[in-house]
Amino acid sequence: MVESLRQLSKASVYDYTTRPRHEWVMDHAGQIIILVSQIYWAKGAEEALDGILVPDDPIEGIKQWYDQTVHYLNGLIQLVRGELTKLQRGALVSLITIDVHNRDIIEYLINDGTASKKEFNWQMRIRYYWDESIGAIGDCRIEQVTASFVFAHEYLGASFRLVITPLSDRCYMTLTGALQLQLGGAPAGPAGTGKTETTKDLAKALGNCCVVFNCGENLDYKFMGKFLKGLAQCGAWACFDEFNRINVEVLSVVAQQIITIQIALRGNASEFEFEGQVIKLIPTFGVFITMNPGYAGRTELPDNLKA
Repeated sequence: MVESLRQLSKASVYDYTTRPRHEWVMDHAGQIIILVSQIYWAKGAEEALDGILVPDDPIEGIKQWYDQTVHYLNGLIQLVRGELTKLQRGALVSLITIDVHNRDIIEYLINDGTASKKEFNWQMRIRYYWDESIGAIGDCRIEQVTASFVFAHEYLGASFRLVITPLSDRCYMTLTGALQLQLGGAPAGPAGTGKTETTKDLAKALGNCCVVFNCGENLDYKFMGKFLKGLAQCGAWACFDEFNRINVEVLSVVAQQIITIQIALRGNASEFEFEGQVIKLIPTFGVFITMNPGYAGRTELPDNLKA
């Protein structure tokens, strides 16, 4: 699966430059058009900021790139108004959602007078690059501030994407920073504010599989051990919803299970011992929890688990 998607992505990267964008989007899978479109958008923005687009004038360059981004967006809007299959429409709606955010980013850079790609206004964005030096055929590298990932190429289909707000941007920055340090993330807040959806959307942005699991007081440490063992071996993410419903006695054991995996990740181990069994470890593993504080029947997290 990963190999196939990587080859399709590479083919799409080369195909992008050969014809108009509105033709190109109709011939590739939804997940891949978003990925490749992001790669070329970041490339164009960096060329503008480097003074390549308009020689030695990054401010004017970024204004031109804004016009180009709007032009691309208008092209997609024309397509969406036409006759499309359900699948094509789903893929294009997701692409437009991402493109609108990209347009907003460029607008923000113009208003803030950003004149270099080294400035934080640009570094804080999730940026995609096609890197020929990764593996045999090249791969997509994703960067945000100090964090760096290789796109995981999990087959996600033409799934919908969240509208990205400044708050989502800050959440993504926090979570990618945590992942870079081999830690987990714990978005907190009232019910229905999008903690789980934001985590799932970040997984889509990094090409990862994300399993959402609703926790209850009937969970024991053996079940959690099996769950974490599976995640470590396939490099997936889990988002444990309403994590503080689990009994506090179980949570302190879960803390030991998670730290065992984190120590193995920090040591760049390809396999490690987990509950008496040697299992393999894929480094894209990530564990996230969401909690709704202050309801009856919820436990406080033990200190070792918070850490």
